[in-house]
Amino acid sequence: MKVVITGANSFIGKKLSDALRREGWDIVQVSRRPFPCDEGMTQLYLPMEEYHRLGELTGGCDCFFHLAWSGTRGRTRMDRARQDDNLRCSVNGLHAMLEAGCECVITAGSQAEYGPCTDQITEQTPCAPNTEYGKAKLAFYEQVQTACEKAGVAYKEPRFFSLYGPGDFAGTMVISTLTAMLENQPCRLTAGVQMWDFLYIDDAVDALVKLGTLKCANGVYNFGSGDVRQLKDYVLEMAKITGTHSDLQFGAIPYQKSGMVSLWPDVTKLKTELQWTPKTCFADGIRVVLRALQQENRG
Repeated sequence: MKVVITGANSFIGKKLSDALRREGWDIVQVSRRPFPCDEGMTQLYLPMEEYHRLGELTGGCDCFFHLAWSGTRGRTRMDRARQDDNLRCSVNGLHAMLEAGCECVITAGSQAEYGPCTDQITEQTPCAPNTEYGKAKLAFYEQVQTACEKAGVAYKEPRFFSLYGPGDFAGTMVISTLTAMLENQPCRLTAGVQMWDFLYIDDAVDALVKLGTLKCANGVYNFGSGDVRQLKDYVLEMAKITGTHSDLQFGAIPYQKSGMVSLWPDVTKLKTELQWTPKTCFADGIRVVLRALQQENRG
């Protein structure tokens, strides 16, 4: 089987490529620039502005994973011009791959498509994104749905809530807090009473592989572990594992004026459609991340 992955050099893309390689897939990794990879993988260096050429350069495939996206963090989420460019380039890539021939399209969605929520979120929860990032992601999903239904192609959108694991962006709550804890530095935090669900990267990738290989329902899949707790509880568990002397300053960071936001996904569809359950509990995942950070510090 052949798969094309854009954003192959991303946190998710690298892990997904490795997992699919172990399954024996032929992989075309699409990225802006070269990066280290295992032998046997084909790399294509292509900026998003040229995604209209994607199909002619890669040829058809069994599954097209579109993970590439620019401006996913911080203030760039409100950069309308950048998000409009993401949308335009992604739609061009979608149509290029459909024209080349592919059997399944899987796109990286985000909880930002739902907008601010405090209660549990199902795939039927009305979407009301309040960031340009969330609006563009939702608009892209809607175009994927229309184009794939017209072409008779399967389509799935994993909506990621809060992934974590070694190699993640240094500014995430998990990585930045663990780094501070290792140095016994104060940890400035919100009150931590919002509900949260962390999903370890390897478990997320396992579900992605199933999405690409199994016959399952089209549409949105909330990606979470099902282990929902107050965020404060997760932080306290991290502190226990590290044995830190950090001052945990809960409430030092105020919630946004729009109010507290919870990341509380219903993952029933993910578990039932794919017969999937996460294998890594939060504590075990944190230990892996911790070892990676300690190794980096020694290196």
